[in-house]
Amino acid sequence: MRDFTLFWIILSIISFVIELMTPTFFFLSVAFGALFAWLISFIIDSLVLQIIVFLIFFVVFFYFLKPILYKGRKEKFNSELLISKIFYAKDTIDDKSGTLIINGSIWQARSYDSVIKKNSKVKIIRIEGNKLIVTKEE
Repeated sequence: MRDFTLFWIILSIISFVIELMTPTFFFLSVAFGALFAWLISFIIDSLVLQIIVFLIFFVVFFYFLKPILYKGRKEKFNSELLISKIFYAKDTIDDKSGTLIINGSIWQARSYDSVIKKNSKVKIIRIEGNKLIVTKEE
């Protein structure tokens, strides 16, 4: 067994397990890079060449295959998860201005259809730029 053969396979396994717990594709790329470095370690004794192989495969998997695997999949931003949720108006909301407090943060809001009084329930229907478009919830 060569010096770094065990290192590469352990790195690959640990990275794969971390990827299972936190699906970011980063650790999967590390796992594949380490797997290819492990395979090449049986042929080439040079640690420098093994590291180069690791880096090449890491970059290929992370930068070129990730967009292919995620093609057509739209990730939602945290703010988009607020759509259709109910909150209370911090102050009066009309078609020009108003505010909501969401999880301790103040958000700018505009009313979609009518003037909404302070402390009324509102439903977020969409987001335009950095403003929440809301309607009164009955």
